[in-house]
This record gives sequence, structure tokens and C-alpha cells, in this order.
Amino acid sequence: MLKIINDLKPFFEDCYRRINVREYAKITNISPPTASSLLNYYKKEGLLLMEEYKNYILFYANKENQYFIELSRIYWRKKLGGLLKFVEENTINPVIILFGSTSKAENKIDSDIDLAVFAVKKYLKVDAFEKSIKRNIQIFWFNSLENIKNKDLAINILNGYILRGRLSL
Repeated sequence: MLKIINDLKPFFEDCYRRINVREYAKITNISPPTASSLLNYYKKEGLLLMEEYKNYILFYANKENQYFIELSRIYWRKKLGGLLKFVEENTINPVIILFGSTSKAENKIDSDIDLAVFAVKKYLKVDAFEKSIKRNIQIFWFNSLENIKNKDLAINILNGYILRGRLSL
């Protein structure tokens, strides 16, 4: 995976987490001086924000930065790759859309993954994928966009991130 995505992985996993330099160094297996320079670089680039709490300098995700949101989406697309392939192999021409908090870079460590799949509904056992990514996966099945009864849900899905296929109106 890209270096920048590997560097920001703790912030993609939990966008609300505040991490100090030592904790980041421990998580990423790098030295504290390297961690400090990386975190300051990403802060300067606008991907991270910084705050002081007591004697600690804490870094956290800049959820308003569009580039951070796009990188987060790329991270989740890669992380969900096996699941996407599984859904594609077990359905015919599915359109798979990531929506909800994960697609907006607003997820927490206990957030679930919301996927909208436009294909003929089929029961798929996703337990192994849930275990590997350590999150619950919710799959919403629709035959077409018109089948979505809840208008707010439809808007949320349309504002999501298309992982596979093409959606036509």
C-alpha cells in the first residue's frame, strides 16, 4: 500500500482518536523522532490537526480535509478488497457503494461498515470478513435505486463512495 496510507492507518481506523508521538511510534514500529517528523509533516499538509492537552501534544484526523477523506476511502477500498471480490463472484454485475460514517471519514473504532449492493439479493456469509477487519458489516440489498423507499437513505447512499460497478439512474 502507499506509504502515506500506511502512515495514516491509525487515523483511518478511528478518525476521532487523539494520538501522541510516543503512542504513534509504538503503533507504527518507528522511532519517536521519526514519528514526530511524520506527524508534523502531515499536520503541515493539512491531513492532521494538533492540540495540546496538559503536557502532551496530540494529533488527530482533519476530517474536513477532502484529501484525507479520499485517502481514507482508498484505505477502506483496499481493506475491503477480499469482501468486494467475494460479492462480485457471488452476484451478477453488482454495484457496491460504501456509505455512512466510513465513507465520510467519520468512523470510530467500533463503527460498522455499511455497503449498498445493487444486485439480486443473495445471502452471503461475511463472518470471516468481519473477523479479519474487526468490524460488523451491514449489506443493504437493492434491485435498483427506485427500490429504496427511504429518501434519506437513498441520498446517503448516493453521497457514498462507489467501490465496484457503475450506477445508472
